[in-house]
Amino acid sequence: MALGAGIVHGLAGPGGVLGVIPAVQMHDARLASIYLFFFCLTSTLTMGLFASLYGTCSSRLAGPRNAGDDQVQLDPHSTVETSSARAFWIEALSASLSIVVGILWLGLLSVGKLEDVFP
Repeated sequence: MALGAGIVHGLAGPGGVLGVIPAVQMHDARLASIYLFFFCLTSTLTMGLFASLYGTCSSRLAGPRNAGDDQVQLDPHSTVETSSARAFWIEALSASLSIVVGILWLGLLSVGKLEDVFP
């Protein structure tokens, strides 16, 4: 299912167009097929590498997972966050950043300033 969603998202963005235009210009079905195969392969590997790197960094920031609850009770009036709670906040920050980038992207696109910011 993730592969299918990735393919749909890839075709919806500029990457799909950038992948097809050079293949059409080749006027050779064999070369165009080879080009598209390697374009898809390298795009998938690059996204996978980025996701692995981001996941590794996030896991290290969160620290080792505890088998117990998300909080350790020191006394009735005090608690200390464990790595599970840190992992939650890292995930929440990542999700929030994704939303902010999406809103910024759409906002810049709607006012025609996207090319000025990201040439």
